[in-house]
Amino acid sequence: MTTPTVDAVIPIRAADCLNEAGDPRFILQGRTLWDITIAHALAAQGLRSVVVAHDDDRFAARLDTTDSRLVSEKRPGRLSVEGVTTLDVLREIARIRIEQEKGADYYLLMEITHPLRPKSLVADLLTAIESDRPDSLITCHPVHYNFWRRDENGATDRVAGAGDRAALGMFQELIGIGSLFRAENLLSENPFGDHVDIVPIDRFWATIDVRDEDGLWLAEAYLERIGATV
Repeated sequence: MTTPTVDAVIPIRAADCLNEAGDPRFILQGRTLWDITIAHALAAQGLRSVVVAHDDDRFAARLDTTDSRLVSEKRPGRLSVEGVTTLDVLREIARIRIEQEKGADYYLLMEITHPLRPKSLVADLLTAIESDRPDSLITCHPVHYNFWRRDENGATDRVAGAGDRAALGMFQELIGIGSLFRAENLLSENPFGDHVDIVPIDRFWATIDVRDEDGLWLAEAYLERIGATV
């Protein structure tokens, strides 16, 4: 069985990452969020390419292209409007790469807003698909409490999860930490495919989402508390 080819895709939107002066909105320990995520990806030798899917030429000028695996791809403007998800961006990059005859077997979604992902995560994901070959491999956070659910008729019922029944696992989907998708499924109506597996990440700090000042403060505080660097 041949080793599957995997490209990482890192979506970047100027409206989220740059201020009016064109400077990075968030700096964590002296580094931009995209630099941290790019470094996480390039540290995993099993990736064929790391595609930075940006929408502003100012990002391309900031990229360190000394690693030949790093690819700058300016995505269509329609993928930067409100309502477009990073999964939509991943789908489009897969289509573009296939048209360029550079298609991979899998695409790995890595959002820059998760700078505290485990540094070994990408290598672990690549190892996981070597034997199982799922349609998708989704990063999740185990939920250790129960839920109350309300349906369209207003009826409310209790969903007992790990809090009461350890045999029932409940997981919060956090695909941006680092999730893998088969290329052919990304181009279909069901990007997850039929054979879905999950990667539970039961570490609070890995789930910290730096989308605003509060998230940045939390990431900085936690790194200071444990004496770690990104």
